[in-house]
Amino acid sequence: MKKILYLILILICTSQFCIAQECTIYIPNTVGTELHYEMTNQKGKVLGSYTQKLLSIKNKDDETIYSMLHTTMDGNSADKILMQDTITFRCKGNEFYIDMDQYLNEKQMEAFQNMEVKVITDDINYPANLSPGQKLKDGSITVSIEGGMMNMSFTTNITNRKVESKENMDTPAGTFKCYKLSEEIQSKTGFVNVTMRNVIWISKDIGTIRSESYNKKGKLTGITQLVKIVK
Repeated sequence: MKKILYLILILICTSQFCIAQECTIYIPNTVGTELHYEMTNQKGKVLGSYTQKLLSIKNKDDETIYSMLHTTMDGNSADKILMQDTITFRCKGNEFYIDMDQYLNEKQMEAFQNMEVKVITDDINYPANLSPGQKLKDGSITVSIEGGMMNMSFTTNITNRKVESKENMDTPAGTFKCYKLSEEIQSKTGFVNVTMRNVIWISKDIGTIRSESYNKKGKLTGITQLVKIVK
């Protein structure tokens, strides 16, 4: 009898451990899924659009790596591609990580291909269970470029990340159960500093449903929202 109880206890502990190791992702979970987004100014004028398509899901060591193709379209022509980047997301243990490399403009970085470029990142992440009032880990990326007489650096810090609430969000793509998050972004290029605040609604197994950007004075400057999902 004691042996049976001992085995049951082990199974319960193992089950709880497995649950604790589950990673909740905030991107699509099916390869080939496309998310279509529209960007507007505070008055609703369309400024551009982009798509994100899940290309692959691969296991490497103790991580699961998700690769997505990010395609930015011209605001004046929905068929004209301005830029394409591959962005990476990771699951490790019970945490979901967003690669801070996505804050790099690869097209701009091509101008420095013959220079020495150093990139230091501290990726942002989401624990398995989010709850209103929860504070989240900061993230950052610093790019240092050395090219003889021409040395420069770019830094982006994402701070004060917080789960504000749990609520539904309506967009042209449908109604989604979301976590509402807030964060501050400070970008520095040389002597130029830019500070902004983002409010973001994210949904499990989909990703960003809507985001709003505010300047340092608290004025709304732009809106991005999910308008279509293609599977």
